[in-house]
Amino acid sequence: MPVHFSFRAALGVLLLSPSLITPTLAPHVAAQERPIKKPKLAIILVMDQVRAEYLTRYAPLFGEGGFKSLMRTGATLTNAHYGHATTYTGPGHALIGSGSYGHTSGIVGNRFYNSESKRVESMFFDENAKLLGLEAVPKDDDTSPRNFMGNNLSDQLLLSNNFKSKAVAIANKDRAAIMLAGKLGKAYWYHEGAGGIVSSTFYARELPAWVQQFNARKIPDSYYGKTWTKLLPEAAYSLSHADDFASETDFKALGRTFPHVLTDKSGKPTADFYEAFTATPWANDYQFELARTAIAAEKLGADEYTDILGISLTATDIAGHAYGPDSHEVQDIMVRLDRQLETFLKDIKSRFKSDEVLIALTADHGASPLPEYMASLGIEAGRIKRKSISDAIEVALTARYGAPANAATWVRVVEDPSVFLDQSVIAQKNLDAAEVQRVAGEAMLTVKGIALYYTREQMLSGQLPANRWAAMLEKAFHPLRSGDVLFITKPFYFNGTYGDRDTGSTHGTPYEYDTHVPMIIAGVGVRPGNYSMAVDVADFAPTLAGLLGVDAPAGSEGRRLTEILR
Repeated sequence: MPVHFSFRAALGVLLLSPSLITPTLAPHVAAQERPIKKPKLAIILVMDQVRAEYLTRYAPLFGEGGFKSLMRTGATLTNAHYGHATTYTGPGHALIGSGSYGHTSGIVGNRFYNSESKRVESMFFDENAKLLGLEAVPKDDDTSPRNFMGNNLSDQLLLSNNFKSKAVAIANKDRAAIMLAGKLGKAYWYHEGAGGIVSSTFYARELPAWVQQFNARKIPDSYYGKTWTKLLPEAAYSLSHADDFASETDFKALGRTFPHVLTDKSGKPTADFYEAFTATPWANDYQFELARTAIAAEKLGADEYTDILGISLTATDIAGHAYGPDSHEVQDIMVRLDRQLETFLKDIKSRFKSDEVLIALTADHGASPLPEYMASLGIEAGRIKRKSISDAIEVALTARYGAPANAATWVRVVEDPSVFLDQSVIAQKNLDAAEVQRVAGEAMLTVKGIALYYTREQMLSGQLPANRWAAMLEKAFHPLRSGDVLFITKPFYFNGTYGDRDTGSTHGTPYEYDTHVPMIIAGVGVRPGNYSMAVDVADFAPTLAGLLGVDAPAGSEGRRLTEILR
């Protein structure tokens, strides 16, 4: 029976209900209507490849003015996790900025197989946008957020007041800056091929004068020939495994052990030198200096309209890939980052009053330990070659359906966490796609280190089992970007680039060491304290949106963390 709404009847109920006209209503209404105290400047600090446990492991080595200062004055969310299986930089920064997982935003990884161009492309490649600055115009570079579906916090803020606010994002990585700036802000990032800061024609026709002037200082060049030594006495590094561990990488001739000399075999700064620079703590100094320059040049926080500054710090990630998360190098960078953060916070306090700033800190993902290190401790671990996955599938599908014609192969590409099959072969043989996907998945389970799989057909038809792993893969699945079989490795196993290599570490799994990240929100509107409730990183953007007095981004899947709000 249909229900009809009567405005007159509703008005009668309102007039006749004493409970609705008692004085107790007034304070509630007043609280709801009281204008939100908005910050002049919101600073989003993202650390790349930083586990939550780093802030407790290295706490005895931190000073009082860096991480500990934020923890004292802000809300420390100790149980913040990613809910997707693709714990990588692109999906992580997309979620931080928008509250949207890949199944909504389309950012399901750093790269994907483009069925139209028939090649693996960066998720942020845009053939219609070119790099700006320093004569740096390499092909196939990350240049825009065009593949991102929806909008993010920066976009939302700018839309809320007809662009009277400003949103600037800076990073060592292109995709990090792009996902923090969104589609309407301004993104600037370091380019190792250029040795300076670049942007994209997606954002502007030319670099602003202040960025050009910053580049003219040639700060990375000033570190040529310098030696990175340990900040602390040797005994302090007992929190990490041995400095010289067999599967660490000699990254760009930096060497595997301390001290690390930043130089180049050519005798002068080149692309290799500029890339090696990103693995040192000086890369974080560089980004903080760029942040200070941006605040002054763009006059961020200078008027009544809230501005956003996004900063992504990547030295922990580059060093983590080279030396592993339990290395002396990562420990040294974290301790130095604490000091660098202290200096930056002092700069902010000298510019703004305490109730004029909001600072939100988190990480885009955690870090997986070196599998060789775990194996040395008697824990099963290993590296999975992509070829071993594709070979197993080729054998199984050929045995079942016969070899593809014209020297074709069943597998187009293995791009974590997907296997992309050749649809033309399936069509030529007139096969049932769902069955082919299942046979391929079962073949993958014969490869040592593969834990489970789910198929594209299961994703599209809603036939996934009700378990954590299926849910985490579903959040990383988008029909336009994902493959035919999605898989998860066993704990402490690598696949992809670092599965193919014999050295170095990575991330990208749904396990605790990759999903559990720091999260601290400090400043105006926040109730300080330690909060242990379960938090999804998808909650980050809508919570900040509330503190800025704007709606959450369009595709946001999280909730506003009202527990931490004043």
